[in-house]
Amino acid sequence: MPGATNARKYSFFGSIYFVEGAVLTMFSTYMIIYLRRFNLTFTQIGVISSISLLPTILKIFIGAISDKWSLFWKGHRKPYIFVGLVLQGLGYIILPYVSPVESYGLFVTVSFCIGLGMATYDTTTDGLGIDITPVAERGNVQAFCVGGRALAAVAFGIAFGLLAAKGLWKYAFWLIAVLSFIELGALPFVKERPREEQPKFAWAAFKELVKPAYIIFVLIGTFFPLALYSSYSMLSVFLKEGFGVGMNTIALLSAVFGIGQVVGGLAGGPLLKRFGRKASLYTTAIVTALATLFLALLPSSGLAWLVVPLFGAAFGYYSTVYFAVAMDFADPRIAAFMFAVTMAFGNVGISGGSALSGVLVDKVGFRPMFMIYAGVNLLMIVLSFVVFRLRKDLAHKVRTPELAVAG
Repeated sequence: MPGATNARKYSFFGSIYFVEGAVLTMFSTYMIIYLRRFNLTFTQIGVISSISLLPTILKIFIGAISDKWSLFWKGHRKPYIFVGLVLQGLGYIILPYVSPVESYGLFVTVSFCIGLGMATYDTTTDGLGIDITPVAERGNVQAFCVGGRALAAVAFGIAFGLLAAKGLWKYAFWLIAVLSFIELGALPFVKERPREEQPKFAWAAFKELVKPAYIIFVLIGTFFPLALYSSYSMLSVFLKEGFGVGMNTIALLSAVFGIGQVVGGLAGGPLLKRFGRKASLYTTAIVTALATLFLALLPSSGLAWLVVPLFGAAFGYYSTVYFAVAMDFADPRIAAFMFAVTMAFGNVGISGGSALSGVLVDKVGFRPMFMIYAGVNLLMIVLSFVVFRLRKDLAHKVRTPELAVAG
């Protein structure tokens, strides 16, 4: 039955992004606090964060390999997802046994392997989504993806915070490991399409990567995450060190952020359909700039209960809008690779922002850093304007898979 098949498919995408959301919640909200327990400087932490995120930049090669070669002759997507989940799970089992002070290099290496595992299943899951999802259903898939990540932010924002407050960090890491291995059981929920039923891999498709509209679009996808993820990664430590907020409260605020992200992500789909891609990208720039500015101007920890969910909603709204437009740019002949390139530029921004944020906080403090990132978000209006001048069709047309080559 088609309904049952779709339900299983949506469950798979939602659940795997739920697992990824747990990793991102740990990385964005709690890893800085965990590493500060060892008296590492923000610059040292920034180096760890940047190296951990390198695989999310290198994922473009994972995408190309997945598009071209079947792994163990078992498929172009699911075997890679399997390997990525296993590598991530093993990394989180080992991590609490490695001291970031006495074994800094080893800690960085394990963190890199965790990132490599996540990048592998993330990239090939995106490719699988493009492969098996009709254009008309892609909004639903993105809703489950964004929703799964956001729900994880709620659930694990609380769970990790409560464990951290009791000093039980190793159980937080092991929880992610368990989830990674459980997710392996969801792989039978989806089936890969036979390669002969899909547009064949073609080297000619790579010319889409050098077209001006695409280049500018990925610049948007670089600077938006740089500002948003960097602001979010510093939010919990800003509240802790700037206002003396306790870990239990930070856990609850992380959950509130996730709720805001769910609302923003789910609202993004209908708003995108109602107002179009052009107006939606402009709106994301304005809303995210305002939300980040509110962080910079936060006068008390009490108002964080208002500002943090607003920031979460802006975060979720951006995610839905940008990812939906990114699917429009992906050439089906190199779907995983091209989508991975688009996302990799975002990860370049996240990685660079992680290091930059540490330096900015050490040099000028939290509030000036948030103000700088608010300005970066506003600059995206200009880049969005140029994209839609070059690709007027994006604001008005929904392409079929056969017309999915960027013009």
